[in-house]
Amino acid sequence: MRFGGSSGALAKPSGKDTPPALTRHSSGFEQFCTFLRSSEGLSVLDMSGASQANITFITSLGHRISSDDIVGTMQQCFGADFFENQQAASNAQRFIEQTLTFPDQSFDGALVWDALQFLVPPVLEDTVAQLLRVMRPGGLILLFFNADEKAGRTPVYNYRVQDQKTLLQTPRSGYQRTQHFNNRMLERLFERAASVKFFLTRDHLREMIVRR
Repeated sequence: MRFGGSSGALAKPSGKDTPPALTRHSSGFEQFCTFLRSSEGLSVLDMSGASQANITFITSLGHRISSDDIVGTMQQCFGADFFENQQAASNAQRFIEQTLTFPDQSFDGALVWDALQFLVPPVLEDTVAQLLRVMRPGGLILLFFNADEKAGRTPVYNYRVQDQKTLLQTPRSGYQRTQHFNNRMLERLFERAASVKFFLTRDHLREMIVRR
């Protein structure tokens, strides 16, 4: 469906395996900010971990912000190789029990960034179900997915807000294996949501807004 086009720190590797820091314009985040500016007193979830830049930006708009470091939880539960170690049922169960442990309908907005692209079935579907559970009807979710089908690995970044159109992607660790998501797959993944919108970008990052 469309309406348009825990904390845990990861050690930063040195040398050629460190992805570069990037500043990028985000049309998806710009639309998310339009939603924030149209309402007052919203509750927003940042799934890139606590960030003073993000806290300052969201609270300056008159909203509340909570953090859930989903990538940090992956590192704790799956170790250095997110992709392979999700296959163990005990690891997967531990991750689900530690992720999105909020009451039902806690949030009006969620900044998930690119974290879901490092999860594989059935952990991915279970995490999406948890995400939709904690969202209020009509709330917006911002997500990114790597769209380079030739890439076997994907950089791991933190996302820090610069302004309502610009994000700073700072390297969090090296690279992780990832599966590739096309629009059809993502629509199926969020079929329980009210709508999904995709944004075209000039780089290899697919942006999307999901409306609960």
